[in-house]
Amino acid sequence: MCFRPPSAGKKVICEACGTPNPEIVKNCIKCKAELKKDTNPPKEEPPK
Repeated sequence: MCFRPPSAGKKVICEACGTPNPEIVKNCIKCKAELKKDTNPPKEEPPK
């Protein structure tokens, strides 16, 4: 049986160079730019 942990989750795309980074890092792996995390994603409006 395989006891691997689940995947790391969503990837965060660096706005400076476009490199996908793991969700847990604060700076881009490639260019070291600060990654912006969307902590409050826009909520969908209920249909009227």
